[in-house]
Amino acid sequence: MKKRTFSAEFKTKIVLEVLKGEKEISVIASETEKDGLYKKIGQLTTQVDWLKKKSEELYGPDWESKFTPHPKG
Repeated sequence: MKKRTFSAEFKTKIVLEVLKGEKEISVIASETEKDGLYKKIGQLTTQVDWLKKKSEELYGPDWESKFTPHPKG
């Protein structure tokens, strides 16, 4: 059986959708119509959660504001 691969663009799209939190993971998976997507989304969600935790440990609870672009003006 050939191992499936997902492009970086595809993974980025899925992670951004998960982070927005506007849709359930099952909805995202069904919309993309990809077998095994639940597993990949689960892995990516776990990685994002881990990165958030480590970022908070390293940069403090307001870490996100340090890396979020601010509008110029």
